[in-house]
Amino acid sequence: MGRGRRDKILLSAEERKRLEEVSRNGYSSAKKIIHAQILLMSDEGEQAPKKWTDGEIATALNIHSNTVGRIRRRYLE
Repeated sequence: MGRGRRDKILLSAEERKRLEEVSRNGYSSAKKIIHAQILLMSDEGEQAPKKWTDGEIATALNIHSNTVGRIRRRYLE
């Protein structure tokens, strides 16, 4: 998935806050924390500090880019 996709993730302030809590608390499962980090980095809303590509997210989190795309699609469904 490239940057010009039509399935953009736009997180509300509430969603962003909840995902940040999950990714920072350390009490959630590793899978849940990684998914939260993927969604936070995939956010293309006004509150997003940086626009990340799937490849950049995969490299930063040391996961495969297909995983990033799969989590993004699952969230949008």
